[in-house]
Amino acid sequence: MSVPVTQCINVNTENTDPWSLLHAEFDAWHRSGKPARLWWRDDDAAVTGPKLDQLIRVSANAGLLLAVIPKLCEKTLCSLFSEAPLLRIAQHGYAHINHAPRGQGLGAWELGMHRGIDAVLADLDRGRERLEDYFGDFFLPVVVPPWNKIDPLLFAPLAERGYSAVSTFGARTSVQIADGLLAVNAHCDPIRWKSGAQFAGELKTINQLVDHLRAKRIGLADTDEPSGFLTHHVDLDEQGWQFCQQLTDCVEQHAGAQWVPPSELFTRNV
Repeated sequence: MSVPVTQCINVNTENTDPWSLLHAEFDAWHRSGKPARLWWRDDDAAVTGPKLDQLIRVSANAGLLLAVIPKLCEKTLCSLFSEAPLLRIAQHGYAHINHAPRGQGLGAWELGMHRGIDAVLADLDRGRERLEDYFGDFFLPVVVPPWNKIDPLLFAPLAERGYSAVSTFGARTSVQIADGLLAVNAHCDPIRWKSGAQFAGELKTINQLVDHLRAKRIGLADTDEPSGFLTHHVDLDEQGWQFCQQLTDCVEQHAGAQWVPPSELFTRNV
């Protein structure tokens, strides 16, 4: 049964409750007659383990797009599907290796033009073949670029190879980035990466979600793009896990919000 958002999460005793921002935004969506749509992506998966098991438990009812590194992944990941029927696999580049020149301020790139387009596409072809062999129908032809960076020159070749979408970070500027190739991005990352990965805090993380949700609701961002929650299960600390559980419970319980599973998100015109 859906309940008012103010009942989703215990309100803090402090004067300022970061969750009240999300509460109010979900309420506004509910009044509009449309639910706030969210989806969940997790990056850097390769092997099973306690943290991945925890992620599967927490996200089981929400649905999850697990971005798997093809070169590093083990077939034991197939054991996850029995506990998570809404789980789907995406392609996280090939080896999660930086090929950009060092010392030039370019950041980390695997899917850039620094080594030529043929080499990049050859890696993606090898990676996709492995993921399709391992995961069959649970694999979705979606590219999740490592470090959320991909050269636009790759979009047309990806579409020609039958990929359906690319998922990076930030509000998309168009639904289709090539003929038949969708952009479906993430917008909220609960980890602060500088000086070592740690939970960014409730206020910062909730503000990321609310900013995108509000922008959609008032017409400043693509209304049809679900708001993406991006985790890296290997790097989540205890506070991060607590936030994930709290967010999951609230979305599931509130009439003004809903999780969109990847099987739905990437098989229809979003």
